[in-house]
Amino acid sequence: MRFLAVVVLSASALFAQGEDYSADLRQAALHGRIDQVKAFLDDGASLEAVDANGRTPLMLAAQHGQASTVELLLGRGANPSARDRDGATAYVLAMFNSAGHGKHEAVLKLLPKPPRPKMALEVKWSPVKLASSCFATRDVLTRTVDDLHLDDKFLRAFGAYAQISGRNLVELVGQPAGADGLLRVELQPSSICAAPGGDTLNLSIDVGVLREPDGKLVMEKTFGGAMKRFNSPLAANLEQYAVIFQPWIKPHAGPIYWAAAAELYRIAGVR
Repeated sequence: MRFLAVVVLSASALFAQGEDYSADLRQAALHGRIDQVKAFLDDGASLEAVDANGRTPLMLAAQHGQASTVELLLGRGANPSARDRDGATAYVLAMFNSAGHGKHEAVLKLLPKPPRPKMALEVKWSPVKLASSCFATRDVLTRTVDDLHLDDKFLRAFGAYAQISGRNLVELVGQPAGADGLLRVELQPSSICAAPGGDTLNLSIDVGVLREPDGKLVMEKTFGGAMKRFNSPLAANLEQYAVIFQPWIKPHAGPIYWAAAAELYRIAGVR
């Protein structure tokens, strides 16, 4: 009679045969399954093996707010300075790309805080989308909008947000020289005569982040400008332009700040 032998291999035996538990370790770290993380590490799983995005177990645990797992991985020697394919460290992922409902603030306290990157700003406005007005020629329309000083108002709103709500994450500097990046902002107010109702107004903001000192464009994005024409506010005269345009500036300062700050943390120190 022939017998079928059933052999149960330990994790150590599987490693001896070339089994790779890197993916299992990353999944356990992501979900905060700390006992599994310990077991995989004890059996020789690599602390620094990365996934398709270049993320280590520490990065994934940090991104998902798994504070206990982050503490364990750091204690086992995980490298907090490692970067993924986009240049993000574990700290950057926890701060700017957090996922789930974990303890991200606790994670940030465990990880070494990188130096604050320096951000220079260049802000202007463009009349390119001022197509027409029911009340003025295009030249008069351009002068009217220019008198609103939308660029100055954005600078003030951005600076105030950085100081009050921006968690002191970046250092604002006056010149690109010596900065880690340049935030280039172009405000594009739009106007179209929609007679007899008046002028349909809208505002879009084109944003770019340039790495310094080589000036390479590393981020490009447009904020605002998403309203449909029939939902856009109507100005019954030129005096209403200020009432409509100026309140649109402040709400965009925060999202632009966070997008630019995240990019600076990815590129700071990487050339």
